[in-house]
Amino acid sequence: RQLLKEAESNLAAAQGELAAAQGELRKVEEKIAQLEANYDAAVKRQEQLTHEMELCEIKLGNATKLIEGLGGERERWEVTVEKLTLQMQLLPGDAAIAAGMVSYAGPFAGQHRQYFEKLWRDTEESEHIASQPDVSLIKVLGSPEEVLQWSV
Repeated sequence: RQLLKEAESNLAAAQGELAAAQGELRKVEEKIAQLEANYDAAVKRQEQLTHEMELCEIKLGNATKLIEGLGGERERWEVTVEKLTLQMQLLPGDAAIAAGMVSYAGPFAGQHRQYFEKLWRDTEESEHIASQPDVSLIKVLGSPEEVLQWSV
């Protein structure tokens, strides 16, 4: 009986140690599960950030192309602004000749119209009114394409 008691006592001690070890094992397994969950979340976040970075790189590339494309557009706009500024400075003289032709030269024949046009250009020149060197009613009122359409 003594041996049985000792064996039961050893068994109880071993079961106590087993229960303690199993408790610690559960804690370690829970900690491992938590660490794995954190790892999975971190990997998912890294993938998400990598995808966002790729999208940003694409957007940056598109923006760079757009800015480079607009660089050439800027030059074109500067040339256009220069042309329009010059045209604006010449507008009063050009408009005076066109208005004179429309108002006064209409009923006259072509030879008289040319005379009036030359007279008004000479007057503008003597009065220092800026206008295009070869200003005429047709050039003020229409583009070459429009003039061709008038003929058709």
